[in-house]
Order: sequence, then C-alpha cells, then structure tokens
Amino acid sequence: MKDFDESKLSSLSHAVILSRTEETASTNDDLKAAARTGAPDYTLRIADRQLAGKGRLGRSFYSEGGLYMSILLPCREETISFLTPAAAVAVARAIEELTGKAALVKWVNDVYVDDRKVCGILAESVVTEKSRRIVLGIGVNLDTPTQAFPPDIRTIAGSISADRSALAAAILRRLFALTDKGDLALIRREYRELCFLVGREVIVHKENGCRKATVTGLTDALSLSVRYTTGESEDLVAGEISVRLFEDESR
Repeated sequence: MKDFDESKLSSLSHAVILSRTEETASTNDDLKAAARTGAPDYTLRIADRQLAGKGRLGRSFYSEGGLYMSILLPCREETISFLTPAAAVAVARAIEELTGKAALVKWVNDVYVDDRKVCGILAESVVTEKSRRIVLGIGVNLDTPTQAFPPDIRTIAGSISADRSALAAAILRRLFALTDKGDLALIRREYRELCFLVGREVIVHKENGCRKATVTGLTDALSLSVRYTTGESEDLVAGEISVRLFEDESR
C-alpha cells in the first residue's frame, strides 16, 4: 500500500478509526457494509485504488492513484442537506491551503482547479436497526498525468500535487468544523463564494431533454436558481448541469 502518515489525523476534533486497503470496489460500499455490522461513527476507509468508484447519478468515478476516502458520519437532520456543500467547501479550502491554487465548486459536488475537475463527492445514507447514518465519499485526483485518464474524461479531469495524509487531515478538519457547529449561514457564505456557476450560461439536463439557462444565484437551501431562455425560472434541488468553459467543450 502507499505510505500514509496516520499521525496527521491525531489532532482532529473527532477520533477517527482508520481502515486502509490497497484495492477495493468502493470505499462507500465498504463503509455501508461496516455500518450494518456495528462500525462506529467516524470510521474512515481509505483505498489506493477503487475498481468501481461511484459518482452521482450512477456514474463511475475514475479512481487510480489519488486520495479515495469515505467516512461514516452521524445523521444530523438539521445539517444533512448541507453535508455535500460543506464537504465541497472543505475540499476546496484544503486544496488552497496545501497547493496555493484557487479551487472552485461546480454545483453541487465537484471541485475544480485550473478549469479541471479534480474532486468528486458522494453522500449516501445507510439505515441500520438502530439508526440512520451517512457515508460521505471524497475522491481527489493526485499527480495523475492527463493521458492516464480514460479518453472520455481526458478533457475534463485534472489533478493536484499534495501529500495524501496531509490532504485527508485538512479536509476532515474543515468538514468537522463546518458540520459540528451547525452554522448553516457560514456554509452558505463559503459555498456561495466558491461556486463559479453564478452568472454563467449552463445546460440543464433533465429526463425529458436539455435546456439552456443562466444561473442567477443560490437559494438559502443552496438550490441552484436558473432562468431559462424562455424566461421561466426554477430552483434546482438536484440534477445535472453542464457549463461551457471553452468554445467547443461542455462539462
């Protein structure tokens, strides 16, 4: 397995129980199974490689050579809808700290650096006999050459250079700080500051087709407010958005 300095996790506000593996299908699936057999909150699963990494909407997530981690969290009803935005903020701020590069968020769960997606986030619920908990998965591409990405994402995906253990600790430190306080105003403020979609022209993907729109803002619930070319407006609670970053390229 790749080196990982566990001491980096020792100063976190919650004591994490670390489980590491060289290869697994999905760290999220590993933790969901562990939760059903009694694993405690703040169990952390890290893999060098995922064979079936998962993204939103059932998509696969390229998982080779980066930081792929999932953490088991208590389900707090007052902040659950803000968990993914809080995680995106935590990742972006951690990347800024460790690399000095500006990191921005594409609604709702992707983090971009230098106009390339470097991180995906997926939160999943797991229900046991005693409780409902959340498995939060975070995947960050590290030192991945462009040609190593599959051809279908090569023009979209990017990576950063950072120490895996320091990055994991920095992300979790910020995540715990945001979610333990339950300060929704702070999460809103940070997320709005980092989200690069406001004012941009986007394509909204729906089951019945695609529609062009302009992003007008984010609601207090961090839904995405858009105005279609027809003049209609909508607050998107969930869904898929493509944004044109270059003349002939959407992502």
